[in-house]
Amino acid sequence: GVPVSSRVSTKIQQLLNTLKRPKRPPLKEFFVDDFEEIVEVPQPDPNQPKPEGRQMMPVKGEPLGVVCNWPPALEAALQRWGTTQAKCPCLT
Repeated sequence: GVPVSSRVSTKIQQLLNTLKRPKRPPLKEFFVDDFEEIVEVPQPDPNQPKPEGRQMMPVKGEPLGVVCNWPPALEAALQRWGTTQAKCPCLT
């Protein structure tokens, strides 16, 4: 047969012994039941300012003109739009 170093077989035996050992139970401090804390809703601060007035709604504007030869980059497209259509909206 093949000669086996006793040092290697000792390490393998130690590994087998550690694998055969019973597993430790999980640590209790990592498994704290904090379900009640998660469910509780924090109360709003009474000193916090309240919103006033009506809720704002976006207004639908006029559609933009369709251009066929847009540059592939957004910055280049905005630059071209700004130079050719100076007083028109560029983004909606």
